[in-house]
Amino acid sequence: MVNYNPETVSTDYDMCDRLYFEEISFEVVMDIYNAENPEGIVLCVGGQLPNNIAMDLHRQQARILGTSPESVDGAENRFKFSRMLDRIGISQPR
Repeated sequence: MVNYNPETVSTDYDMCDRLYFEEISFEVVMDIYNAENPEGIVLCVGGQLPNNIAMDLHRQQARILGTSPESVDGAENRFKFSRMLDRIGISQPR
């Protein structure tokens, strides 16, 4: 687990072997990913930061578990999300 705010960390040690108090950035996550050689990365419980680096991690061949980086990007990017709603005919506020 990577988290840079100790106030928000609640870790179940049966679920997490290590806890890194580090900045959540593409570079830091890739360094940890390369050092730990995990089965994959779960991008969650972190608000915007994990969502914003999803595609960068994907482009570097990091294995993302769960929701695909493309789906995260499509939901996170307001323009792409609005365009998707238009395509499927769902009304939305301007």
